[in-house]
Amino acid sequence: MTDSKKPPSSLLDHARRVARRANHVDFDYDLPEEPATEGDALGKPGDLLANASVGTILATAMLLDALTAPERRRLMRQRGLAMVVKVPAPDWMEHVGRSLARVHEWSEVFRRAGASRSGDKPDVGNDKTCDMLSSGRSVLGVSTAPERYLPSALLASADIRVELGAPNRKVMALVIDLVTGTRPRKVPPGLGHGLSLTELASCIRKGSSAAACVRRLKEASASKSGGADQDLASVPLLEDCLGYGEAHSWGLRLIEAVREYQRGEREWSTVEDRNIVLSGDPGVGKTSFAKSLAKSAGVPLISTSVSSWFASTGGYLNDVCKAVDTVFEQAAACGPAVLLLDEIDALPNRATCDSRHRDFWAPAVAHVLLALSSATSGPSSRLIVIGATNFPNRLDEALVRPGRLNRIVHIERPDVPAIAGILRQHLGGDLAGEDLMPLASIGTGATGADIAGWARGARMAARAAGRTMILADLVNQVAPPETRSPAVLKAVATHEASHCVGAELLSVGAVQTVSIVSRGGYAGRTDAKLRNVESLTADEIDAYVVSVLCGRAADERWGAASSGSAGGPRSDLAIATTTIAAKHGSYGLGGSILYRGGNAEAVQLIDKDRDFRALVEADLHRLYEVAQAFVAEHAERIERLARRLVEVKVMGGTEVRAIIAETPTTPADATNVTKGAPHA
Repeated sequence: MTDSKKPPSSLLDHARRVARRANHVDFDYDLPEEPATEGDALGKPGDLLANASVGTILATAMLLDALTAPERRRLMRQRGLAMVVKVPAPDWMEHVGRSLARVHEWSEVFRRAGASRSGDKPDVGNDKTCDMLSSGRSVLGVSTAPERYLPSALLASADIRVELGAPNRKVMALVIDLVTGTRPRKVPPGLGHGLSLTELASCIRKGSSAAACVRRLKEASASKSGGADQDLASVPLLEDCLGYGEAHSWGLRLIEAVREYQRGEREWSTVEDRNIVLSGDPGVGKTSFAKSLAKSAGVPLISTSVSSWFASTGGYLNDVCKAVDTVFEQAAACGPAVLLLDEIDALPNRATCDSRHRDFWAPAVAHVLLALSSATSGPSSRLIVIGATNFPNRLDEALVRPGRLNRIVHIERPDVPAIAGILRQHLGGDLAGEDLMPLASIGTGATGADIAGWARGARMAARAAGRTMILADLVNQVAPPETRSPAVLKAVATHEASHCVGAELLSVGAVQTVSIVSRGGYAGRTDAKLRNVESLTADEIDAYVVSVLCGRAADERWGAASSGSAGGPRSDLAIATTTIAAKHGSYGLGGSILYRGGNAEAVQLIDKDRDFRALVEADLHRLYEVAQAFVAEHAERIERLARRLVEVKVMGGTEVRAIIAETPTTPADATNVTKGAPHA
């Protein structure tokens, strides 16, 4: 370090005094000056604060907090030094460089944030780095993502590596004191979080009071996070939520760990298992879960999605990567915070990505993975990252692994008690004395979004009638007045009853509920918990497909096959076709052990490969014949279930199994004469 620009001793004494008051590290580091303009050497002699910008003072305080005492000594004394600094955003780079230039002579400084497509790469600048270091000169690299942008030779040989995150309370207290000359009486936790360096510097003003600086910082942070806070105000605390199952237990454990961190009882690095993927059907409440988690933990929620990265840019790869970086930088600046990556399945699996689009998506996915690794496992990370998807099977394998989004937690549709509880939450004080369990039973299979819609609809109906809500308002939302003919109801009941008998007697799964209440695109619905989903044999796959095809077989036996069993991606015929295609093309259980891709690729083979199409169709015809024979054999059981279902609209699994057991066993049942029936 040169002595030509040392600040006066009075300033150093003041800085040391401030640092001691703030319980800071020893202040053996000179505050830097801003570059003097031509003809105006250093401004007022002896008054460094008049010539140093607040941004550079802030950068200096951050470095002081991050550097260890031995590292500071090396900066002051060692020649031929290699140093790498990771900064939270590009606007920090210039100020960090100015600060470090005051204490060490750098022969080369790399400042990179990905702005140059050709120059900001690990393979650019290695020769210069090698020449400088090998000749005993020093090299500094400052970047938002050192591994992606700085010369690889500098990273490999770095003597000092520093990662700067959001300024903590000690740093904010020190900077305010140095700039205003007054120590703030109270620095609240998270002061200034979510603000960029330029925004922080704009709030901390020379000539202002410490209290005014604190007030401006609080107002600026609230302004930037105001939208998220308003969203959180409308959701319940996670402790009060129902129907989230395993996700609920995980969230409560995490909230307690975050509160311990906030009380100073543990380091953030010990808050483990804080990054996951939430999967589930549309409307089960994945986004609401993230909001409730953030509200209970008392941290901001930053929400983004893959589609928003494209909507905010021109869609070019470099622009999308910058949008990703901006989101992660904003979230890191707000830490501790919850970062929600919604619809994350929009990032394709690189292993199955179409060759025409691989050149774009492979680097895009790789960039997101690098950003995610840094955000979830970096030493300054203070983030809880939650991915949300309706299609967990589409995710890139590298996305869901330890160090990124650790695992997938599935959110099931709420059960009957949870439906009743969620409905009670949304009703508030309305229908306070009513038992909601019967309605909840009728609403089996609904999502959290459906339940919220019932409460809104009932409230609107009561308001339109000019009165308080009555039970009929809610009943009409959960089970709208039946407009279907008795013949149609009987056909729907028979279809669903055949699924129940197939699932139970073929040992496919245990029926949870069955309903003929029309909702959404479903005329009826059977929910069963499959007994084995991890490692199915060929016979078990066949049994499952037979239970699915029993509905169509029942339609044909008691009327005529119709489009009700087909058409949509979740229809009986679509499920059966997809499963058999996967059996032959993905699982190696159809006679060939050749792997031809995942489930989606196996379905695509039906259109592309004539022989494969014939193989799948032949298997489907075989199993449909088994389903027809099965339905004929158990016709009495199916009819008894159907008659009861027409009466009550909804049945639980216990009653379904009781009716099946009570129906007399025929000789066909005893000898299992259903030719070709799969054995579970």
